[in-house]
Amino acid sequence: MLKIAMIAGEASGDMLASSLMSAIQNEHSGEIEFAGIGGQMMAAQGFKSWHNMETLSVMGYIEVVKSLPQLIKLRYQILRELLEYQPDVFIGVDAPDFNFFIEYKLKQAGIKTVHYISPTIWAWRYERIYKIKNSTDLMLCIFPFEEEIYHKEHIAAKFIGHPMANAIEMDINTHHYRSQLELPHDKTIYTVLSGSRKREVNSLAKILIDTCQKINAAIPDSWFVFPFANQTTLEIMKQHLAQEEVSFKYKLVLNQTRDTLKSCDFVIAKSGTVSLEAALCKKPMLICYKINKFTEWMVRKKITIKYVGQPNIIANKEIVKEFLQDDANADSMSSYMIELYHNKHQQQTMIGEFYELHKKLRQDASIEGAKAILGLIKKC
Repeated sequence: MLKIAMIAGEASGDMLASSLMSAIQNEHSGEIEFAGIGGQMMAAQGFKSWHNMETLSVMGYIEVVKSLPQLIKLRYQILRELLEYQPDVFIGVDAPDFNFFIEYKLKQAGIKTVHYISPTIWAWRYERIYKIKNSTDLMLCIFPFEEEIYHKEHIAAKFIGHPMANAIEMDINTHHYRSQLELPHDKTIYTVLSGSRKREVNSLAKILIDTCQKINAAIPDSWFVFPFANQTTLEIMKQHLAQEEVSFKYKLVLNQTRDTLKSCDFVIAKSGTVSLEAALCKKPMLICYKINKFTEWMVRKKITIKYVGQPNIIANKEIVKEFLQDDANADSMSSYMIELYHNKHQQQTMIGEFYELHKKLRQDASIEGAKAILGLIKKC
């Protein structure tokens, strides 16, 4: 029987790992046992979780510091359990700070290790690649340019495609999703993405609301939809909207971000993975972001890329206009979106770039990942 150990650190990792498990089971004819730390989606695929995955799902410096004793205890406990278990391969799914330590110790013990989803070494703290080299036998990459970076450092890596590119259809039926969300069909719909963290929403809320006001003044048939991943951030935006004299029509939506993106005509997106999600939904857009001056100073000392938006990073050119720091203001952003509304050629050019991006990233990630992992085991 094939024994595969895995650790996934949060909900997104649970989803990625469960899909990978399904693909491994389809590619391998024999019996397989999966164990380690995982969530409900992994459990549905037959995974045996030895500990609660939520222990690893901490974000932010204060939360991490508070949880540190518990995390350290868990790290050494799971390491002992894995060394006793002696899996044929260990797969760390995201959660790099936790998983690279585990991978290093297991690799030293002669157990093959795989890491699924490269940390952003190409953007921030490249020196982490040397820790990866000592910890990981195979890196599974979701961006095409990552494979070459690892190969230059003589690290085995494979570009398997982006899971989101498989999950989103190539051609979007906007009418269908607009009906599903009960949005008007005769209006110009803007999806406004303010972030998934309290700090992000508070930082951008006033700028985004003012941007919507100015767009609505120039394009009176506009509607604005604000999707949120949790109730906390939705309530923060609701408070900001209540404090302003809002003249535009809007709707707040919970846990339907992707459907909201598919339903709209244009997107105003905070920088991050959601900007790639909007691009894969083929929506003309802008990207904005604003952080405090001290954080900006710290980031600029370490950052190694020209762009911050994922569509631009992947294409290595500015497909989407970026409004960062002082440029992230209502006057600049609204002027751009109004111009984009009137410029059909610019819209079509951007949409064409998004189709090319989608094709590049759509590689059946879980199947390709499963083949690479099984190939690594066979080499043992």
